[in-house]
Amino acid sequence: MMRSLWSGVAGLKTHQIQMDVIGNNVANVNTTSYKAQKTTFGDLLYQNARKATGPSNVRAGMNAKQIGLGAKTSSIMTNIGKQGSIQQTDNVFDLSITGDSFFVVENQRGEMNYTRDGSFTVDAQGYLVTRADGFYVRGVTPGEDGGAVGEVLEAGAGNRLQVLPIDEEGNLIKMAGAPTTYARVTGNISRTDPQLSADGGRKVDLEFYGADGKTYTVRMAFSDAGDDNPTTYRADITMIMDENHQPIEGGIAENTSVNLIYDPATGKFVSANGAANGQIQLTFAGDAAEAGGFTLDFSGTTNYAPLNGMSSSSLATYRGQINGDGEGYPEGDMNGVAIGRDGTITRLYSNGQNRVAGKIAVAEFANVTGLSKEGENLYAVTGNSGPARVMWVTDDGGYMTSGTLEMSNVDLSNEFTDMIITQRGFQANSRVITVSDTLLDELRQLKR
Repeated sequence: MMRSLWSGVAGLKTHQIQMDVIGNNVANVNTTSYKAQKTTFGDLLYQNARKATGPSNVRAGMNAKQIGLGAKTSSIMTNIGKQGSIQQTDNVFDLSITGDSFFVVENQRGEMNYTRDGSFTVDAQGYLVTRADGFYVRGVTPGEDGGAVGEVLEAGAGNRLQVLPIDEEGNLIKMAGAPTTYARVTGNISRTDPQLSADGGRKVDLEFYGADGKTYTVRMAFSDAGDDNPTTYRADITMIMDENHQPIEGGIAENTSVNLIYDPATGKFVSANGAANGQIQLTFAGDAAEAGGFTLDFSGTTNYAPLNGMSSSSLATYRGQINGDGEGYPEGDMNGVAIGRDGTITRLYSNGQNRVAGKIAVAEFANVTGLSKEGENLYAVTGNSGPARVMWVTDDGGYMTSGTLEMSNVDLSNEFTDMIITQRGFQANSRVITVSDTLLDELRQLKR
């Protein structure tokens, strides 16, 4: 009779544990990236009233008589593999992972934890950290060229990721400008253009970036060179202006002229100051010396009379070569951050330039259900999970989405159904104890 009492008690305990797990799941129904848990039961010990025997010459075999002593909690499994729904947040530092990977974060003890919760932010030093605890997000920073990132490091998943370039005083560092080193003049110098023989000639401006990161404009005046030869012309560098388009005194040396010669039959370019490649080195003086200098190429110009009675010249200037090399750019302020699907963090600047700040590393495990929950949506490696295999999120076909978060994968319909089953199981085990107590009371009444 006592065995049923203890079986009922064991049943109450297991169903209480199951109810605790269900309650935790329901409480975390809106917890970011929470993974639901599920309880499984197993039968407990058995008492043998008779052992099993095999058949003999005089007697058949008999099965064992075993009386069970209740149930136990076999396991509490975390359903990590099920993806939660994705919620839009429009915060660039909120990240969700589609796939089986985990973000790698460094806790306050310098140890690595793993999480699916991508609600990140940046701290006062510009580092990418978890919003809840300020743990550093790990990844790989760019090389010296500021472009491609290196390989993921297995030990610790690389470095802390500094998203914002912050100096020692806490100020955001500007991007230094790159000077223009090459510029082109293209188009046609019309043989019938009256502006070429007028006072001052035809003016053409070229905007370029100086070595000091500022924007400058150089003005050229094209003329017919003051002779009767229709295939010789001159380009005089007459002025250099600052970023406010104000002339810089003494910036241009006197008689800075370029003599241009064209083929009289075809109108094709021949030379500039005797150079067949059309390139001259342009430098500046005075207060404009800080702008440095650059190569100016006139080989893209032609010389012929336009069709359809047109007489105006069509000259244009461009920074950089045809493929864009040597164009340069001014200094810029950082005005945004973009995080790609592969985890690459890119800084966006007001001068139109982009720079890679780093790449977020992720980790996978041989037995993901073997991870230990540490609270705050963090997991830790255990002996049964296997070591972290650090990788890029795209290595297994997954990807990150900026501006979104993964929500809890708790299914309330399943939880409420399990709650009903757990309640009925608890009631049934309570009834076993009640009935066993009634039977014991009947035994006690026998002596009366």
